[in-house]
Amino acid sequence: MSAGRPVATVVVFPGSNGDRDLFETFERVGFSCRYHPSDRPLSGDSAVVGLPGGFSYGDYWRAGMLASQAPAVADLPRHVEQGGLVIGICNGFQILVEAGLLPGALSYNDPPGFRHRWLTLKVQSACPSPWFAAAAIGDRWRLPMAHGEGNYFHPDGAQAIQGRVPLVYDQNPNGSLADAAALLDATGRVLGVMPHPERASDPDLGSGDGLQLFRAAFAAVRRDAL
Repeated sequence: MSAGRPVATVVVFPGSNGDRDLFETFERVGFSCRYHPSDRPLSGDSAVVGLPGGFSYGDYWRAGMLASQAPAVADLPRHVEQGGLVIGICNGFQILVEAGLLPGALSYNDPPGFRHRWLTLKVQSACPSPWFAAAAIGDRWRLPMAHGEGNYFHPDGAQAIQGRVPLVYDQNPNGSLADAAALLDATGRVLGVMPHPERASDPDLGSGDGLQLFRAAFAAVRRDAL
């Protein structure tokens, strides 16, 4: 770990496959990054915790349900209360919902099927969030999707998540309520996002739009440390 660099922790679950992409993206924007096994409590010195994409525990029962019981996930509320940031991407989003850190539920795509392609998303007004501090309302981002259970639902309808949806699909690929592609908690510090911003971190590989999230998080952490 480099002295003075804020720490980003990537929690690795059995079945994770996006952990290296997330690790490298955190490092690219300036974090000192490390992997952390999900079966151990968090160490407490991380500025940001990331839950990567993949198929934790093979998506048995429900996607993210078994992973939501892991000791590292159980520590996330304490991490947020202490001012830390959390991002859950794809399967990580599912884990955050199953753990109750984000409301609602994620279910099978409508119509059913695993989908993987590039998408256009729009930034829209949401509760103030360090993750979107550098984004402008109406910005369009190009990010890839790769999921079979990305259909977001809330039993109380769209009004229950009003002001909590920072990214929406231009063309809804999975039936998500309110075209939601991402969701924030009430603090704005916990972000779940279904497309993969960490896989859109290099223009030479298709898009650099996802870097905006990670750069904003790094800037917020540095400001908080002053």
